[in-house]
Amino acid sequence: MNNTDSALPIEWRHSYILTAGESDAGGRMPLTLVTERVIETATEHANALHIGYDELSKARIGWVLSRLAIEMFRYPGINERYTLTTWIQSYNRLFSERAFMMTSDDTGEVLGYMRSVWAAINFETRAVADLSEFERTRFPVSSRECPIDPVKRPEKLSPEASQTDYTFKYCDLDFNRHVNTVRYVTLILNHWSLEHFDTHMLRRFDILFHHECFFGETVRLCIDTDGPVNRCEINRGDQKAISARLLWEKRS
Repeated sequence: MNNTDSALPIEWRHSYILTAGESDAGGRMPLTLVTERVIETATEHANALHIGYDELSKARIGWVLSRLAIEMFRYPGINERYTLTTWIQSYNRLFSERAFMMTSDDTGEVLGYMRSVWAAINFETRAVADLSEFERTRFPVSSRECPIDPVKRPEKLSPEASQTDYTFKYCDLDFNRHVNTVRYVTLILNHWSLEHFDTHMLRRFDILFHHECFFGETVRLCIDTDGPVNRCEINRGDQKAISARLLWEKRS
């Protein structure tokens, strides 16, 4: 259950159950849903700390995800109950670092960890906003460590990287009227075949957000599959919008 203390909660927990309708073709939690749950739990904690949408929107600013790393040891299966715990690792006037831990309520094991960096943007200028006007007490930094590496910046793509064009549509957008984070993840993952997902688990996923994309824009998805670590870029013309790094592990 979620925290209900009157004091500002240093950590926030949300428990879920993976339904059949949410699972992937292998009966497991897909990375897209992991990403959704990360954003959802972070949003709930921000609201509880009074630094969520309602408060920030008064200053015409809002949170955007800047970097995300997901490292999974195992993905929950159908009807498995799991809990996502989140806490703030650090904070300054421009960015907030937030970590997550996913645990299985059924077995008690740690299923994975996530690390993220969040920035606030000005709704009018779309530039990074200054958070210094908000009280530091609203950003309680936890002493809990996150044992996975920070977000890794992908290496440069090779000339042999594949290229596919895609035009963003209405259902790709969120309330900020730019492309939703999960839609970027979906676009990347759809590059691989069903057979690949049957035989491989995505052990580590890093994604960095460089520039926003909007409705009607045609982007170029470039993926380098040379070696166990795959690298990816989503480019709008000569401008890099997204870069990502994927580490696969053979299923036993």
